[in-house]
Formats: sequence, C-alpha cells, structure tokens
Amino acid sequence: MTPMKSKMRLSLIFHVIITVIILAIMMPALPVIAAPSITASPSSGVSGTTVTITGTSFNSYIGDQLSIFLNDAEVKNSTITISATGALQAIFQIPNYTSPGSYIISVKWGPNITVAQCQFTIFPPEIVLNKWGGIVGTVAKASCRGFAAGKEVTIQYYSIDSPVIISRQIANNMGECTSEFAIPASPSGSNKITAQDALGDTARADFIVIPSVTIEPSIGAVGDKVSIIGTGFTPGGEAEVTLYGKKVAYARIYEMGSFCATFYVPVIKAGNYTILVEDPYRNKKWIDFTVDARITLSKSSGEVGVKSKISGTGFEVNTLVDIEYDLQWIGWSVTDNTGAFFYSIDIPISLAGVHVITATDGFNIRQATFTMENEAPPAPKPAVPKRNARVEARVSLDWESVYDPSEPLTYNLQIARTADFSNPIIEKTGLTASQYTLTEEEALQSNRRFSHYYWRVRAIDGASNVGEWSEPVAFYVNPTSTLPIWAKYLIGMVGVLIIILMVYRIRKTTAVVSKDTVQS
Repeated sequence: MTPMKSKMRLSLIFHVIITVIILAIMMPALPVIAAPSITASPSSGVSGTTVTITGTSFNSYIGDQLSIFLNDAEVKNSTITISATGALQAIFQIPNYTSPGSYIISVKWGPNITVAQCQFTIFPPEIVLNKWGGIVGTVAKASCRGFAAGKEVTIQYYSIDSPVIISRQIANNMGECTSEFAIPASPSGSNKITAQDALGDTARADFIVIPSVTIEPSIGAVGDKVSIIGTGFTPGGEAEVTLYGKKVAYARIYEMGSFCATFYVPVIKAGNYTILVEDPYRNKKWIDFTVDARITLSKSSGEVGVKSKISGTGFEVNTLVDIEYDLQWIGWSVTDNTGAFFYSIDIPISLAGVHVITATDGFNIRQATFTMENEAPPAPKPAVPKRNARVEARVSLDWESVYDPSEPLTYNLQIARTADFSNPIIEKTGLTASQYTLTEEEALQSNRRFSHYYWRVRAIDGASNVGEWSEPVAFYVNPTSTLPIWAKYLIGMVGVLIIILMVYRIRKTTAVVSKDTVQS
C-alpha cells in the first residue's frame, strides 16, 4: 500500500472515532432497568413460621409463573404469577422440623434460573431466665424462642431429676413465649429448667437455689415457742439451730431441702441476737431474733387478797425491779444473773375490772393485767327486828353475815317510812359489823296508828361489787313518855308505897279472919 493510501485510512479511522465520541456525548441518557428484589417478613423465625415475600421490579416477568425455594427445596404450592404492575407478593410457611440455621429464600423462573433472593434465619430453641438464682419461692420469668410456631411449649422444673410442670404456653408466630413462675421446693445448688414443644424441640436453663430461713415469731420472751422454716438446703442429715452459742434445736432435712425446727427461748437477757442455721454440708444462714422482757402472773384474775406470783424474764441482770399496782408502788425484787425475778403479791382492795401490774428496772418496762372479780355478794337476811315487831325508839338492828371472797365486806343500812325507800330517814354506809343500834340523835319517833317503819340492808365487797337489798321489814316503835326524870322516880316511889300498903292490908285482913275463926 502506498504511503498516500495509508495516510488516508488513518485519517478515516480518526474521523470515525471522533464522530462516535461526539455522538455519544450528544446522545440523551437511556433509562437503567433495575434488577428484581425481594424481602421476607419476618426475616427470622422457626419451623411453622408464616413468611410474607414482597418483590419489586419484576416487569420483565409480567405474566410469567415463578416459584419459591427454601435453599434448594421448592416450597409446596408456591407458584406465583407476576401481575401487570411487576410486583410480587406471596405467603408461605417454613416447613415443620426445619433445622435451625441460615437459609436462602429464592424466587426462580423454572428450576434453575434464580430471579431474586433474600436471607431467613431459623433460631435454635432457647430458654432465658431473668434471674440466675434465688431462694425457694423466687418469682422467675422464662423467655423462650426458637420453638415451633403455634405449638404448645411445656416448661418443667427438675429437682433431683423429678420434673414438675410449672407452665404450658403456646408459641407465637415467631416461636416465642414467656412464663412467670415461683421456684418450687428444691435443694441447694443448680436445678434444671427445660422447655419442650410438640415437635420435640428442647432448650435448657439452670437456676441456682440459695438456702433461706424464716422465723416465727421474730420477737419473743423466755419460754416462748419459736419455729424456723428452712428451704434450699442440702438433703440428708440434720439442720442445727444455734442461739447465743448454744444448740437449741435440730431438724431433719427432707428430700427437697426443707425442714422445720422448733425451740423454746432459753433464759437469757433481753436483747438482739443472731441465730445460726447450718446443715452438714456447711450451708449456713443467719437470721435476727429479739429476746424481749416480759412479766407473767400465776393468777391473772380473782378476788381481793388472792396471791399471785409475778415472774419476770429478760430484765437487766442483778438489778432492782420496782413493782406497781395501778401506778402505786407495792414492792421490789432483784433479778438474777439471767435477768429473771419472782415476786409474790396479795392483790389489794380495788374495783372490779382490769388493773395493771408494772415491773421496771429503769430500762425495761413491762406490764401485765389482773382482772378483779365482779360478782356481787348475796343479799343479807334481816334478823332483828322481825316483821311487825314493836321496838324502842333506839332500836337495835341485826342481820345475818354474808360471805364473799373479796373481803372486807361492808354493809349499807336504810330506814324509811315507806316500803319503796324513796326518802330514807336514816342511811348508814360502810358498816363493818352485821348489826347497828341507833344513837340518841337517830332515835325514832313512835308510830302513828296503823303506820310502820321499814328497814333493809345490803352488802358491798372489797372489789366494790354492790349486792342486792334485802326484803324490807316493817316494824312499830313504842310510844315514849315525855315526863321528866324526877317525875318518873316519884311515880315509881308512889307505886311502891301503894303496893306495900296493899300487901299490909291484905295480911291484916287475913289475920282478923283467922282470929274470929279460932274464937268460934
């Protein structure tokens, strides 16, 4: 080829290239066609989960039939016809017994041409507790996932390989469920909790049981009965209860780690103490207990004068204790080296009802109550004067004594002109004897014709219990002379002289008669 032709060819190629570049620059941009894509909702779940597939940009497949695959397995009845809008929507279920793992959801045209893909994750069965451990009775929450959707999940608690069903739940569409439950009786240490669905999917969690103790009551006095309930201990052997360095109780620990120990508070000073509970495997728990001061009465009710022994415990040791009855000091006692004391009291005269006995060592103040009897004494029986008797103005009245345990007894006496005693003319109270004679100032006036005086009496015991009145007794008062004393003596002397004269005349007449008879 001649040099001229070669040069012309190169020039032509150059112009073609320039033309193509110019045309490319000047040509309007063509639209880019997006590739089809799909999303899964939800994007994770378990076997049985219902999944919705949503797709876009399927315009190139309008009218075509596509299929859904889970990894390489076609999902049954999953054929889809692409609509005129180029959109795709399909619903299917993850087949039962699908193993946990990561899966590819594919939309295919035919068996081999993949149009679009997305990822789906199947979780393994899992149970998660909100608490790693605690005492028996702790409320725990179990969150389960990875179980078959819509299937029942059974949650069980294993204690020494003995399962206890504590909950049954239905897993939601995501294979999830929750349950709250109280930890049942079980020994200390790790105890298994399992969750299992109807397809056999199983998960496990562990709960650590911690020993615990409760005490009832938490405050007591010497001699009180105390119960300690223990849970979560190691079975086998006995639990020991120690108070103030002394073993006060032993109790067998049963299979589920529980026990009940009882003891009576020994004689010790009042105060706060710590009780130690320990099993043979060195599981230990401490619990607070307060010993309180207290007084008790050997007799808490009765009559005036009854003897009652006051027993005190928990007071300061070797200390003087003052005793009061209704805030009135009645005596003292001294505590021993355990804070105990004894004092015997004769219940003093006091009203019926409740009375307070107080003991104090200056630091501890304790009280007990004594109830005074409230039974009234019987009504006395009047003796003198009897019904309708005639008596002197300074009448002496007498009645039968009555008995009542609350001594001393006193009597109330009334004398009135009417049987209803609405206006007594004489009223005596606090009489200690069962008789009374009116004084000169109290002397009664003689009765008018067909009128009476009335008298009655009642008893009151040492507890101020007032008895019933006796039946009213009517009587008369003889008339009294109004002559002066000298006149009374004069009349008496005249009477004596008259009697002497009458005797003299009778004797003289008798002597004359006798003489005449002899002469004849």
